[in-house]
Amino acid sequence: MGRTIEGTTTQGNFPPMVSLRTKGNFVKGRVTAQGTTAGGNPVVTLALIDLEGSTQRSVSKGVYEEVEVAQGDSVQVVGSVTDLREKLPQLAINDIVTITNVGEAKAKAGRQPKKLFKVEVA
Repeated sequence: MGRTIEGTTTQGNFPPMVSLRTKGNFVKGRVTAQGTTAGGNPVVTLALIDLEGSTQRSVSKGVYEEVEVAQGDSVQVVGSVTDLREKLPQLAINDIVTITNVGEAKAKAGRQPKKLFKVEVA
């Protein structure tokens, strides 16, 4: 009998994603896993400690529904914006981290403002 080779891209039932779209929204949790999306964006899974924001789960491609989570539940933060794409890979398993939306940087005329996040490790 052969062996099965596992890849780093997984499919299936993922923890809810944290949405930190509004300035002041934050999530605090213990890093339990790290990975990347199929598109190459970093992802961290947190054991939730505190949250000011919303969580959502994909029900089909491009369709999301809001879900309730409790302290200790697993949630995911996806680094789909430049600031998080740079910071999330620097976290380590078991770090206690707080990720806060701090607003947007001013943009040059005709450009989208860059979303900024404060990532603190306790």
